[in-house]
Amino acid sequence: MASPIRLADVVEDALIRVWTEAHREFGPNEREWTSAQIREYELRLDAARIDAGWVAA
Repeated sequence: MASPIRLADVVEDALIRVWTEAHREFGPNEREWTSAQIREYELRLDAARIDAGWVAA
């Protein structure tokens, strides 16, 4: 029997994906990112949280 999908797991997976993609795109050292890159990263994190919530709902 499959265990139920938990919202926390869905959100965590989405955030990990965003983190991985951003570090591939902008570089591994967050201290070297520009303010525009940081803002883009934050927007992507917000979008991932919202998308994950819609999927789980």
